[in-house]
Amino acid sequence: MNIKERLSFFQEIVQCEYPLHLWRYDPDFELLETNCPAELMLPDIISMLGFSSLILSHIENGKRLPLVLDTEFGLIWIAGFEYQGFELKQIHILGPAFTGSNSHLILRKKLDSYQLTVKLRSKIVRQIESVPIIPSSTLLSYAVMFHCAITGEKISADMIFFSSHSEATDTDELTLIADEHPGIWMAEQTFLSMIREGNPDYRRALGKSMTLSSGMKVELGDTLRANKNNLLVLLTLCSRAAIEGGLNPSTAYTLNDYYGKRIEECKTTADTNNLGNELLDDYVSRVRTAHETDEHAKQIADICDYITLHIREPLSISLLSKRLGYTEYYFSHKFKDVMGKSVNNYIRQKKTEEAKLLLSGTHMSISEISDELSFSSRSFFFSSFQKETGMSPTKYRQLYTKS
Repeated sequence: MNIKERLSFFQEIVQCEYPLHLWRYDPDFELLETNCPAELMLPDIISMLGFSSLILSHIENGKRLPLVLDTEFGLIWIAGFEYQGFELKQIHILGPAFTGSNSHLILRKKLDSYQLTVKLRSKIVRQIESVPIIPSSTLLSYAVMFHCAITGEKISADMIFFSSHSEATDTDELTLIADEHPGIWMAEQTFLSMIREGNPDYRRALGKSMTLSSGMKVELGDTLRANKNNLLVLLTLCSRAAIEGGLNPSTAYTLNDYYGKRIEECKTTADTNNLGNELLDDYVSRVRTAHETDEHAKQIADICDYITLHIREPLSISLLSKRLGYTEYYFSHKFKDVMGKSVNNYIRQKKTEEAKLLLSGTHMSISEISDELSFSSRSFFFSSFQKETGMSPTKYRQLYTKS
């Protein structure tokens, strides 16, 4: 099947449940064709809402994945893009739809803020009731299938972009209500496990759970509030999973407060979607860094044990770094990050501790102790010991020799 046939088949499937319509535009955003009935046509609404500029900006940024266009009052379209090589051929639009049961009432109120002719406003109001109300999880599935029908490419829900024009207005908007949560528990546990691991592939698990549920099954009458609540729940779960994965609790709680404040500042559901991606990337990155730090700490601890066991042997940065398979530069910096002192200072400290035992508990000469601890010369032994203890080996022996 060609693209037109695939889109026609896709719409037949969609319209078994919801009356969504298709629009086809050229790269300059001139309408070429639509199967929307003439009596339902709102030819100026896409441009009126500023969506044309959002779509063109999406294209100019080189993005080819679907774009969900969201208004503050919950009227949503899905944009898909048809390319031939690097050349954009056509823009396809699916919609409109609502995601909240009271959205049509909010839209009527919002229309008063636009400078519309009486005729256009009346026409829009007459058609509001014909716009379907669709759960956001279903709309995400439609966006995935819409992209596949246009390009033949299979993607996941987490790859979809969201965009809107935010305005500083009240937040009495939409509701995100899912009828069921089939399989959500297992998908959620997989997702949280990946957060604990700091696994950057977490989006795959998140995408699966997004298609299974839209969040808390509560009728709030306000989609933005529902989306914020869902994101706050996700933030809390993610914060706890990150702590279980090794992130410092103080850091996790601070991040929780920071992102909680930003969630409340969101003006549209698109804002919450984009912030959700940001906070999850942040937590996963920090958990991964914590894991790397823990691993480095373990490796450095092993090296410290090696130094203690072989303190009487010649020791060097070159020798120790090779044991871990690191370059000398990388090993030196990681050692100092973990131990708070350089490798050479740590070795000198440990050799000095061993020298104290030999000076106070044996009759070995200072030269013999210097040789026993593999110092390169007697003078170097003297200077190292003096630097660590503030006195010479001879003075130390006089003060601390055991009778």
